[in-house]
Amino acid sequence: MKTYKKSYFARPVFLAQLVSMFLIWLLVTGIALWVSNLVYLSLDLNDAFGASIGISIVAVPIFFTLASILTYVFIGLHKEEKKIYNSNGDDK
Repeated sequence: MKTYKKSYFARPVFLAQLVSMFLIWLLVTGIALWVSNLVYLSLDLNDAFGASIGISIVAVPIFFTLASILTYVFIGLHKEEKKIYNSNGDDK
């Protein structure tokens, strides 16, 4: 029977991954708020409303998708890690 022990670097790596996930969602939220402010200002100033909408249609989903992928990978990695450390392990 194998026993697995978490390495010394497991906790700092987990913390770094958690911080990066938090920061990417903070970035996505900031970009969404910034773009909504651009749309509001373009309406208020009678500026190019179509350009603001075009930028927001492209930019917000791209950053949202990247943040979602990072979150999906983070959660998937930690589910697999829990399986490894919680199982007894077989010598095969």
